Amino acid sequence: MFMKTLLKIELERAFKNKWFYITLLIELVLVLVDIATVVLPVRMAYEDFYIPLRDNQIPGAYCLWMAAHCSPVYKLLHLMFPLLISIPYTYTIYNDKKSNYIYNITCRISKKKYYISKLITQFMVGTLVVAFCLTSSFILTAMVLPLENPTLGSFEYAFTNHNVFSTIYYKHTFLAVILFIILESLVFGIIGCIGFVFAYLMNNVIMVMLSTFIIYYMDFIISNLCGRYGSLMLASKVAIIYKNWAAGFVIELLIIVVVEVVMCVVQMNKKDII
Repeated sequence: MFMKTLLKIELERAFKNKWFYITLLIELVLVLVDIATVVLPVRMAYEDFYIPLRDNQIPGAYCLWMAAHCSPVYKLLHLMFPLLISIPYTYTIYNDKKSNYIYNITCRISKKKYYISKLITQFMVGTLVVAFCLTSSFILTAMVLPLENPTLGSFEYAFTNHNVFSTIYYKHTFLAVILFIILESLVFGIIGCIGFVFAYLMNNVIMVMLSTFIIYYMDFIISNLCGRYGSLMLASKVAIIYKNWAAGFVIELLIIVVVEVVMCVVQMNKKDII
């Protein structure tokens, strides 16, 4: 069995199951709540307030898109993302080990191909789940509000000189939106693979599925106790990440990647005991 075929099988297990679509539905409902509570009230106030009474910048889609506006729903999603990216696929990693399916597969293909395909699939699930949420949010926001030309002097926007991406946001706003969606999705793709590590360390499927959230939330608590505010939960809001958080955030992500790769290599070289 070729790597391509095995990866196709794992991707089908991830994306052709009800939990994947339930996850997307939960995200879509929350996005619609954001549109209803943040975007629509502003649009309804255009004719009565913003246009006749204001001479400066009128907030549009770039201003009120959840990732740029950092709305309450966006903050809630950032608390939920570690759970949402674990729901569709993480349990299959544990179940393969528990049911001995892993041994049926690895007797026909190399263990290297199997574990790499599992890690890649988990990464893709986390990436696509978050990308769907952010992309649908921007599209729906842009359907309600116009795409304006943001200006720093209007004081309507969350981006200042302290943010890493403030320059590209004000000069090339649409490109910045695409960049934010890609980077934040990739970040949660990496974070989602924490579940891959714990699937081989724990003997409880619920704890395996909660492992990503537990590590994510523990990092937030420990960071605040230590006076470090660039935790995964805060710094993963890539659009508004502060410059003094960037280095620590990148280092933390690299540590997570190293741990995930090491676990993958360990499992490849582990002697099977059936």
